[in-house]
Amino acid sequence: MKIAISSTGNSLISKIDSRFGRATYFVFIEAEGGEILRSYAVENRVAEAPAGAGTEAAQQVIREGVKAVISGAVGPNAYEIFERLGIDVFLAQGDLSVEEVYEKFEKGVLRKMTIKRL
Repeated sequence: MKIAISSTGNSLISKIDSRFGRATYFVFIEAEGGEILRSYAVENRVAEAPAGAGTEAAQQVIREGVKAVISGAVGPNAYEIFERLGIDVFLAQGDLSVEEVYEKFEKGVLRKMTIKRL
């Protein structure tokens, strides 16, 4: 399984970024059975975009073939794109490293994001 985590830096020891669309990097983790097989980072090329950063960042992450996204916050437009494609979105808060967040994901303690519709 491949997941994307919004990050302030380009490694597993970097802190998570509380923003999705404006995150500096996305760290991608490929794992199987809870074991990290490979990780790599990609700079968010739309982090400084004047508008539409969330949806453009979502497209960037989708092109990497992820099954889940973890961030401090994901806007409704990006969330709807992920939801439509069956990509789960999980929320993580605090002063945690990417690796710590991944461990919480594996333990099943991260809250899955949902949007209530009227």
